[in-house]
Amino acid sequence: PFWLKPFWLKDPRRLKRRCLLERVHTLAAMIYIFNGAKSLCALPGQACSECGKCCASVNCGPIKDCCDSSSKSCTQFTEKPLSSFVILAWLCSLVELWFCYSAMSEPATKSCVFTDSTGASVGIENWIYVQMGFAILNMIFAPWFQHQVWEQIHRDLVDKQSVLSGPSTSVPKEVVSGAFKQVLLYDIGVLFYFFALI
Repeated sequence: PFWLKPFWLKDPRRLKRRCLLERVHTLAAMIYIFNGAKSLCALPGQACSECGKCCASVNCGPIKDCCDSSSKSCTQFTEKPLSSFVILAWLCSLVELWFCYSAMSEPATKSCVFTDSTGASVGIENWIYVQMGFAILNMIFAPWFQHQVWEQIHRDLVDKQSVLSGPSTSVPKEVVSGAFKQVLLYDIGVLFYFFALI
């Protein structure tokens, strides 16, 4: 009936259901965005695959094998957990390195002087070198962390007598989150990275 319509629209169950549906649509859109990024990151692997086919046609076996293994590494990289983290870490670190290099090559940087005692003892050039070192450390840590989580996933699957038949095999999310937590809490490299950032 029309006189109940205002109450029907304000029903908390319906509002909750509507919010949930909106959240699901947003997540679906995010998944499509990351699938596009994943396809973009798989382009080097596809280029290596095509290069391997060309080398096979001219009977050049060693280069074909090299191109095929490079192609497999690139395409499997985007199938592993934390591949987006690695890509974003590399992009941020490259931007930081570029800004640090730009600051070092700027003549005005030489005239920049810290006024407090700690900053004056370090100096601007040393500070920029430290920032460059952290950017490089981040570029090393991100793929290393992904590798450690992937190895932990393999160990967990072996313990459960499960088998990964290929890179696109679905891994239960409990195994992925458990491996992430295990590496994050108990790996000595993560501890080193944490103390380096402090």
